[in-house]
Formats: sequence, structure tokens, C-alpha cells
Amino acid sequence: MKQEGRREQISAELVALQRDMEKNLSVQEQFIKRFQHLIQTEEESICVINSVPCPVALFRNGGVLYRVNRTLMENTDLRESDLSERDISFLDRITSENFAILEAVEGVFYGKTALLSRLSNPLSLFCKSWSYPTRDSYHSALIFPLSDDGGYISLGAIMLMRR
Repeated sequence: MKQEGRREQISAELVALQRDMEKNLSVQEQFIKRFQHLIQTEEESICVINSVPCPVALFRNGGVLYRVNRTLMENTDLRESDLSERDISFLDRITSENFAILEAVEGVFYGKTALLSRLSNPLSLFCKSWSYPTRDSYHSALIFPLSDDGGYISLGAIMLMRR
């Protein structure tokens, strides 16, 4: 019961920070630090990313998907089982309209954070099928590194936002 209350508290905190971040970029750094801390300390990263109401994916070097949240799966044809069955890289679907994502993802493993705007339907990058219809309601992405306790960056996170 105590664990459930903690998860609800974490979820409420992340949702509030995410909303504030969309309104005020000065909250961005605070959100990233809190998110990174939760990923490091929680047993299952899926609990953390599912608490964020926008599409979120955790990825390895090369854009290979590690985990995606429920919101991303609800808006694409991607399923959790797809991630365990094969290496799926969302960078394989980069088009010239979203080329900035490629550079930002590469920068993550050098410790860089990027806030991209005016993207062209970035949600479609996470679909298995080129013809799967997605809503073009997300036009920004926050891309940042996730490091372990020793400071080694093993994962990156991409969060799609409506702004």
C-alpha cells in the first residue's frame, strides 16, 4: 500500500512538472534532474515513464528503443513485445523534416540535452508501419541523457510535447 501511494505521488509530481515545463522552460532542468533521479532509483523504469502523460521513449545508442510508455503505444502500432523481439531504431524513419532529431539523439550520449520545436509528426517515427495513421498533435521533443550512478550514459529519453 505504501508503494502505491509513493507511485501516485511520483506520478502527480511528474505530471505537474511536465505541464509547467510546457509553459515555462526554466522548469526544464528541474524536470530532467527529477526524471533522471527516478529512473536511477526506481526498480522499473516503465513505472516512471508511464506516469508522464505524453509519449516517452527510452533508447540506447543508435536510437534503439529500450522502453516506451503507454501513451506512445496507444498512439502508434508499436507494442512492448516488439521491443523484446528485435532491435527497433526510431532513427531508421528519420526524414528531412525531422533531421534535427538525429543530431539531438547522437548528442545525448555526449551529455547534451535538446529541446526541438516545429517537428513534422515525430510520433510517426515510432510506428512499425509507414502507413499507420498518427495524429499530428506533437510538434516538440525534449531529448536528454540518462546516466547510471557512475555517470555513464547508457540511455537517452525522448519526450514528445504538443507545444
